[in-house]
Amino acid sequence: MKNLEKNRKKIKFLESVTAIIVILTLIIPSSAIIAGNTQKPTENKKTLSIWMNDVEGEDYSIQKEVSEKKFNELNILSSDFLVFANATLDENSPGGKNITDIEWDEIEKGVIKIIDIIKAIIGDDFPYEATKTFIISLINIFRGPIYLIRQPLLSIGIGVTWVPFYDYETFLGKMVRPVFIRHLIGFSVTARLNPFRLGFPYWYFGLQRVRTFLFRGLLINFADLGIKRLIGPQLLIGFGAFTGLIH
Repeated sequence: MKNLEKNRKKIKFLESVTAIIVILTLIIPSSAIIAGNTQKPTENKKTLSIWMNDVEGEDYSIQKEVSEKKFNELNILSSDFLVFANATLDENSPGGKNITDIEWDEIEKGVIKIIDIIKAIIGDDFPYEATKTFIISLINIFRGPIYLIRQPLLSIGIGVTWVPFYDYETFLGKMVRPVFIRHLIGFSVTARLNPFRLGFPYWYFGLQRVRTFLFRGLLINFADLGIKRLIGPQLLIGFGAFTGLIH
């Protein structure tokens, strides 16, 4: 039994080390381009795309070029967040594989740090206070049983995002509002909802795919949402329907 327990701890340790190595590898400035798209780097800048729908009553969208330095700062903050998220799910953490209130507090702080640097990049035009209030209220939902009809969703990682009808100007885009994310490494939490009983949150860490429809909230991504797909930090926070996490 002791040997079995030691082997489990070794496997857990190796998984954590592997996750950190993957994160650090992705921080290297030469972000790969996937999905068959090839592009010769002409300058050391990335395009930051932000889309917000009904966040504390505000709609907001912007695309802005980001220097390599700021891009790497976001990568590092995302990596720090993921290292902590992975630690909270360790069976030897205070709550075991469950997330305690104190750990939720730290997750909240980690997300707000990412939003702080987004504000620094965008400037005063970014609706910081509304975004911060929205994030805090959503994370509070995950602390207990969920009474909502729509599924709350928090997903942060390093990977790619695809948004069909990404400008949401078509009738179908406005009606469906789909978002698909593939995290090479990420942390995502949502809830399985049932109209006849309380919903409870569940989460995944690592390589995963995220899907949601009828999305309302905040999406932060790099490159055009529907055209280029570059590996980089991805953040999706809000409410959706038919939401799924595929490990």
